[in-house]
Amino acid sequence: MLRRFNETGRKTIAREHASVRVRPSEGDQPTSFKVDLDLEDYNFSPDAVVRIEAWRSNIGERWEAGTIRDVVERGHYVDRMQEAPITSQFRVVVVDGDGTGKLLGASGPIKPRLPVESLIALEPKDLGGEVWRVDFGDGDRPTLLVNNQLEMMSEIVRNDAQFRALVMPQVLRSVLTQIVFVDGADLDDEEDGWHKGWLSLALSVHGGQVPKVTERDDQAQAELAQDWIERVVSAFSEQKVHAADLYREAQQAAS
Repeated sequence: MLRRFNETGRKTIAREHASVRVRPSEGDQPTSFKVDLDLEDYNFSPDAVVRIEAWRSNIGERWEAGTIRDVVERGHYVDRMQEAPITSQFRVVVVDGDGTGKLLGASGPIKPRLPVESLIALEPKDLGGEVWRVDFGDGDRPTLLVNNQLEMMSEIVRNDAQFRALVMPQVLRSVLTQIVFVDGADLDDEEDGWHKGWLSLALSVHGGQVPKVTERDDQAQAELAQDWIERVVSAFSEQKVHAADLYREAQQAAS
């Protein structure tokens, strides 16, 4: 568990002064991250210690990035992620260098950027008898969980166009259902949240307006919203992943 500190009087590290990029594991290379930091103007003690925290649900990791003096000189910190999943949120904290652990400053939660700004992160996990599952975690960006007991499953998802053509339409359906029926989000009230990318994708393949379900018991609203989701998924399948064509190719190859 990550340690909690008394945050009275601490300095807030602005979002533009701390950003995170995550690089997924590839081959023998483990998942890694890079935090770009600009802390020079906060007037922390040069001997104060910078820590990086990452967490998702009840899983977390923490790294010692060095003193303020070191971090200001480097401008960044790079390390490996061994326990925290790739979908973790990050936080930068600065504590007193005298060993008391007194919190001097902290950022808010930082959502990492992936090398390619993908809409959904991929995370291997023990899913029992399931091959894949969409997970919405604590309300942050969705994650495509894939069964880590199936050999090469992550590589298949990334590189097999036929597999993606069968899976991604259902992923889109699940995500849009979450956005419309559960979160009630739209483009107008989403500045930089994860919903915006998915809604932009939906409108790019189908157009129209994102439906609003303001009354959960309104059957007419629910039917219109569900119809819009199905139309978006159908257009996505035809325009983006060519699902039917790839499925026919797979059948022909197997015969």
